[in-house]
Amino acid sequence: MQQFVGISLKTRLYLLVLAAFIPVAILIVYVAEEQKTIETDAILNKTMLLTQAAADAENLQLESTRNLLAAVSLAFQMVDGQADRLSGLLADLLGHAKGYAAFGIVDTAGHLLAGSDPLQMEKDYSDRAWVAASIAHNSVNMGQYQGEHINGEPVVYFARPALDSSRKIVAVTFAALNLNRMNRNVFSQLSDLPKGSQLTLLDETRKMLGYDVDAARWTVPQHLDSALQQQILSQPSGTLVAADENGNLQIYAFARLESAFRNRRISVVLAIPQKLAMAASKRIFTRNLALLVISALMAVLFIWWAADVFILRRVGAMVRASRRLAAGDLRARIGPIGVRDELSHLAGVFDEMAASLQMRIEREDQVMVSLKHSREQLRRLSAYQNEVREQERMRIAREIHDQLGQSLTILKMDLSWMKKHMPVADTPMDEKMDAMSRVIQEAMENLHAVTADLRPVILDDFGLAAAIEWQADAFTRRSGIGCRLENNSFEPDLSKEQATALFRIFQETLTNIMRHAGADDVVVRLEERDGGLFFQIEDNGRGITSDEIIAPNAFGLLGIRERLYPFGGRVSFEGRPGRGTRVTIRLPLFPEGDTP
Repeated sequence: MQQFVGISLKTRLYLLVLAAFIPVAILIVYVAEEQKTIETDAILNKTMLLTQAAADAENLQLESTRNLLAAVSLAFQMVDGQADRLSGLLADLLGHAKGYAAFGIVDTAGHLLAGSDPLQMEKDYSDRAWVAASIAHNSVNMGQYQGEHINGEPVVYFARPALDSSRKIVAVTFAALNLNRMNRNVFSQLSDLPKGSQLTLLDETRKMLGYDVDAARWTVPQHLDSALQQQILSQPSGTLVAADENGNLQIYAFARLESAFRNRRISVVLAIPQKLAMAASKRIFTRNLALLVISALMAVLFIWWAADVFILRRVGAMVRASRRLAAGDLRARIGPIGVRDELSHLAGVFDEMAASLQMRIEREDQVMVSLKHSREQLRRLSAYQNEVREQERMRIAREIHDQLGQSLTILKMDLSWMKKHMPVADTPMDEKMDAMSRVIQEAMENLHAVTADLRPVILDDFGLAAAIEWQADAFTRRSGIGCRLENNSFEPDLSKEQATALFRIFQETLTNIMRHAGADDVVVRLEERDGGLFFQIEDNGRGITSDEIIAPNAFGLLGIRERLYPFGGRVSFEGRPGRGTRVTIRLPLFPEGDTP
């Protein structure tokens, strides 16, 4: 069986089956995207819960720190400014207060007066902003949460002014909170996050402090893109996906930390590698996609088997029968093709159609043979009538020329004799005989014109080219329309019947030009082209239309075609609106002795 052109039925069945899986594939993709959204929302919710928990824990821590600093300030006031007596108290306080790295008291100039561990602590805190801010605002003040360390541990300082009995600031008490111990219980919730996750605190000054989830320690985080920082700080909460400085995609979930512990706007940013965060959804998506592909392959294999057994073999039988029928074998039949179903019914209908077509074509062949025979008979009859008409014209022209022409000639000679032999000059008689002579001369000229129209002697004596040139001159004199022949002295070797047919066609064409064309110039070409006769009549009139060429009453054009048919000639009519009509005749020339 020849290959199908285009998309075969089997391929369409495959595509139909695969198309049925498209909604499933869309559903899988949709579920995967939903899973990603759910996981992203879960990360954001975790971040917001973590932020809220951290805020609550920090508020409690802040309240505790305020109370401790208030107690230290009260103790300083009780010892009447003898701060060195409080070192032991501060050391005991440090031992019992978890999460603190140091307690101390400095004077208004920032010099250490007492401390929980005065030998290990710095002696001068004058350059610390939190000392000056506490004195300036006469309130609890927090220092920077980035860059302060005690024994290698990151800390943040809280300061509170100590007053004397006159409410004058005489010293500043401070406490250093260990950031790695602060909110430890809260940040322990991050232990189930993927490896490589990072918690970052970002304030409005773009300073950052990072909490390494793997090491459970506060560190200075890696650089965060400024555009990403701006997006985070401009929104209360949300999620973003962006590449880190190594080009790895990260999911950034952030929320605003509303805590009295922070005196600036802080955002908690939880960064998780997208590859790890979406690992579960990717695994589910891959599994579902694999199941879909396996199902599709199984469906395609089943279609391959079922289509070949139940459809393609039977369709192939139909195709082979159809091609035999198209090739002309009217006996082609499909016959039984298996179980009775739609295809079997279609095969039966095809066989009925083929039988009916065979009978119809056989009848049409008989009719066409009869029609062709009748057409040939009509054409032979037309040719015979043309031949009989030409013979009759020749006979009439010959009899008119021989009898009437001879009689007129004798009559003219007798009239001339009578004029010469008149005994007495008689002027009226002479005038009458001259008038009779002129009438006889006009009659003879008209006789010659009639005989020429019936059968031009020049056609038989000098050939087609001379006859056409003579007819063109006569047409110009009669109609006033210019007509000239261009043939380069070519004279075709034609039979009498061919020459007569072409001459009559030329006469018919000139008649049509004079009646319908409205032309003032006609050009006739007679020459040999491609081994045949090329005969063309072209005018500059209005141009024949397509409707006029195929009109059922265009008997003149039909007559031209029928005159050429016995000789194997062809004619074409070409109308050019406003530029005239062109009639082109091509007639094969046969060697002498051959017949068309």
